[in-house]
Amino acid sequence: MSSSVPRPRDPRIRPPGSFTVTRAGEASVVAVAGELDSTVTAQFTALLAGELSRRPPALICDMSAVEFCAARVLMILIDTVADAALKGVPFAVAGRRRALLRPIDALDLEHVLPVHGSVAEAVSWLALSAHSRP
Repeated sequence: MSSSVPRPRDPRIRPPGSFTVTRAGEASVVAVAGELDSTVTAQFTALLAGELSRRPPALICDMSAVEFCAARVLMILIDTVADAALKGVPFAVAGRRRALLRPIDALDLEHVLPVHGSVAEAVSWLALSAHSRP
């Protein structure tokens, strides 16, 4: 019998969420991998807030290696969109994995949380949007 309900993470099979930050001239990139469940949301929130406080030229959250994405993580991303706008830091999400797109589609969040196919696409989008600002 098949079920669409997410199963609890088995650390022997699927890794918990992990984060790396890369800072380059055009953007800070927070790369996320593994399962993003309630065990990592506080760390994820603090990491994104910390990067925003540095006021990078842009902030990109690379979700291309995410295997599971809890709804709370989407709220963190939406909050980051708002916080980044207040600080004047362009923000984008990259990575078109099913684990990320499925909850975005299910919750009808495409208009609030656009996702780019790759970090390169996000950088290009941010550059284009920078040119269209007054």
